[in-house]
Amino acid sequence: MGTRFPNGPKALPFVGSLLAARQDLVQFFVDMASYGDLSFTRLGPLRMYLVNHPQLVETVLIEQQRRLMKDNGTRVLGALVGEGLLTIEGEHWRHQRKLAAPPLQPKRIANYAQTMVECADPLVRGFRDDEVRDLYVDMTRLTLEIAGKTLLGVDPRRDAEPIAECLDAFLDYFLRQLQTLEGRLPPSIPTPSRQRFKRTRAELDAIIYRIIERCRRSDAQADHLLARLVRARDDEGQPMSDEQLRNEAVTMLLAGHETTALALTYTLYLLAQHPQVAAQVRAELDQQLAGSPPSAASLPKLKYLAAVVRESLRLYPPAFAFGREAIEGFELAGYPIDKGAQLMFSPYVAHRDPRYFDNPTEFKPERWLTSKIEELPRFAYFPFGGGPRVCIGNHFALMETSLVLAVVLAQVELQPVPGFRMELEPSVTLRPRNGFLALIRRRRPVAPRKSARPARLDGPLAGPAGASSGLGRD
Repeated sequence: MGTRFPNGPKALPFVGSLLAARQDLVQFFVDMASYGDLSFTRLGPLRMYLVNHPQLVETVLIEQQRRLMKDNGTRVLGALVGEGLLTIEGEHWRHQRKLAAPPLQPKRIANYAQTMVECADPLVRGFRDDEVRDLYVDMTRLTLEIAGKTLLGVDPRRDAEPIAECLDAFLDYFLRQLQTLEGRLPPSIPTPSRQRFKRTRAELDAIIYRIIERCRRSDAQADHLLARLVRARDDEGQPMSDEQLRNEAVTMLLAGHETTALALTYTLYLLAQHPQVAAQVRAELDQQLAGSPPSAASLPKLKYLAAVVRESLRLYPPAFAFGREAIEGFELAGYPIDKGAQLMFSPYVAHRDPRYFDNPTEFKPERWLTSKIEELPRFAYFPFGGGPRVCIGNHFALMETSLVLAVVLAQVELQPVPGFRMELEPSVTLRPRNGFLALIRRRRPVAPRKSARPARLDGPLAGPAGASSGLGRD
């Protein structure tokens, strides 16, 4: 369409800005944004734009969405997830989304709340007073267990650990493909890391297909997501094939536990850094729950906790950047966008824009409790993406994050380990390079109100025998 480009960092011959992006991708996007609401550079042969204004983001993701497909980086994920919701396009995507969406509606996922709490409670009960724990490791294991049970109905003692190893191996492979010259080689060249990845994928496939076969044979009437997908039928009465089920299962596992583990980790980190905020969350939990376990029904009462989660997702959105590729040309902010151009969006950068957030680097959950927040432009805050391809599991993730936080904060207080410094490692998601080390202080249990129903949990959250949480009810 043309050769006019917006401002951007100077690009080196052949490699463009690839070296700067590899060195620190988060800072690279921050620097890109300093050139304006729409900036441009080259990453090797790729033409890349950073879209950094709410109106421009809305224009691309909604008004121009039919001229776009997933970006080059997302397509690398296809090596693992296959043709799942994350990677497919067009009518195929609309067909799969229609089948997968009903089990993830808010009323349906409320049935998973009890499982989430029952997974979290024994983990937190095992935290010892005055011990140091890597909460990133803890949250990753917990969210994988929850994802396994609620999404696939798996036995965590048998399946969760090998699934976790396969997913970790893939994330390392993904980063290598994006940040080294190996990723520029033709896919047909069998490098050692590509050969290892093939073996890892075969191992994961064997596990997932075994779970699918078991579900079809004896678990098809269960309530977990895989069973619901097995029962789903399209407009012509056709079920999903085993390959489709495999692709969606891996997509859900990859997206459903990694991002939530990160949201939990960063929220706990921020609360450890801001004990006055943590104390206010605990006061709300004590008042609203009175020692009973949290439930889907109790979450609307926990308004300050919800504000804490929103503020954490503002400062540390796990999906810190995502992109689209133009499949046909269009104009944006007066510039021609040619076919093949990569358009990137960074919630991490957008969420720290002082035009829309006062003191944007400060952790201030109260900002979400004022009427001023209603004046925010639609895409000033978008931790789950936006447009037709907004994250299908956003309600699931928010409920899980809130419930697990309620379980943790009701039982323990966290203090940062002296000398610990949070370092970010951008990959598929925004990971903490060195985990999150915290000192554990156990709290004295809050006595439940006498009117509480009989409990279904053991331990500090349950209170005395005979109390009930009412979990899992609509």
